[in-house]
Amino acid sequence: MIQYDDGTAMWLTWTGLYRMVWFDIDDFAPGQYANQVFSSEFWFYHGPTCQWDTSSFLAELYSGDESGPAIQHDQTSTLALHYSPVTVSYGSGGIFLMTPDFFLIDNTEMSCGGWPSLMGDNSPADVCHSFHSDDFIKWDPWIVGGSSAHDYIIRAQVAIFGLDETTWGGIKALYYTQHRGGR
Repeated sequence: MIQYDDGTAMWLTWTGLYRMVWFDIDDFAPGQYANQVFSSEFWFYHGPTCQWDTSSFLAELYSGDESGPAIQHDQTSTLALHYSPVTVSYGSGGIFLMTPDFFLIDNTEMSCGGWPSLMGDNSPADVCHSFHSDDFIKWDPWIVGGSSAHDYIIRAQVAIFGLDETTWGGIKALYYTQHRGGR
C-alpha cells in the first residue's frame, strides 16, 4: 500500500465536490515509470455533529501528469463507512498504467454538501499531493490549520515497474488481460 498520509487521522473535510490525491510513483520508487493499481482505499468520518446527506460516493482512478487528471480508468459507486477503510478493487489483474502519475478521486456529486466527509492527517507536507475542486478544472491544495498542506487518507495498492523489468510481451499480456478477460 502506498500513501502520503502519516497514518493518523486528525482532520475531516467536506470541502470541494471532488477531492483527490496525486500519486507520483517517483516518490516511492525513483526512476520507475509504470504501475499497476490493484485497489484504492478511502477513509471517512461520520460524527454526530456532521451528518451526511448520503453515504454514497464515486471512487475514481485517473492517469495524467503533474498538471492533473486526464484519462479516467475506473469509476466505482460505493458506500462510505465510518472510521474504516473503504476498499475499491480493480480485479485480479488490476489496472496497468503507463505513466508514473495517477490520481485517486473522491467524487461527491451524489451529495448536496460534499459528503461523506473524508479524513486527513495533521503532518505538514513539503509537496502538496491532496487537492479539492468544485469544477474539476481548478484544483486547490488542501490546507488546514495554518498554512501547510496536509494529506487526505486515500491510499493505493500497486505494483511498480521499470523499463528493465517490463518487456513488450509482459505489457501485451497485461493489455490483453485487461481488455479481453478482465477490466
